[in-house]
Amino acid sequence: MPAPAPAPADDPKWQRAVREHQDAIARCVAEAEAVPEEAWARPRARGKWSPGQVADHLARSYAAILGELRGGEGVRPRVPAWQQRVFRWTVLPHMLFHRSFPLRASAPREIRPAADTPDRAEVLGRLRALAAETERGMEAALGSGATISHPYFGPLPLRTALRFCAVHVEHHTRQLRA
Repeated sequence: MPAPAPAPADDPKWQRAVREHQDAIARCVAEAEAVPEEAWARPRARGKWSPGQVADHLARSYAAILGELRGGEGVRPRVPAWQQRVFRWTVLPHMLFHRSFPLRASAPREIRPAADTPDRAEVLGRLRALAAETERGMEAALGSGATISHPYFGPLPLRTALRFCAVHVEHHTRQLRA
């Protein structure tokens, strides 16, 4: 008799995505904590975000996902459904494999950071808490058919969404290092 399928949370692919995500958050927070105090509120370049704003953007991203997991609306689509499918089939696999973002990808309005740079301890605490809560919320929803809305890729299965979160965090961690 074949072994029963693992419970969704015990799935090795899910566990791998969780580890990947937790590692990305840990590296990001460490990089953010290492930013010199005088650079925390200073944009990297003209028209770019400060390290504090990068951390705020990440926290807002998790807050949006968590809101959707709790039954709220997801981030508003930015492209038509047919284009989301094309991007989901072509761009997303490239991003997940190469762990990179397209140049000049702009953040949706809902998750752009505040104009004022937040306090480092407050925003990093919020980022850690929201990332962990989002992970737990996704895990609780595994097996339910729940998806997370992405403005350019449309509905993403939870494991894909968590992997995307890790790549998103890695993208911004590289900015913190710069």
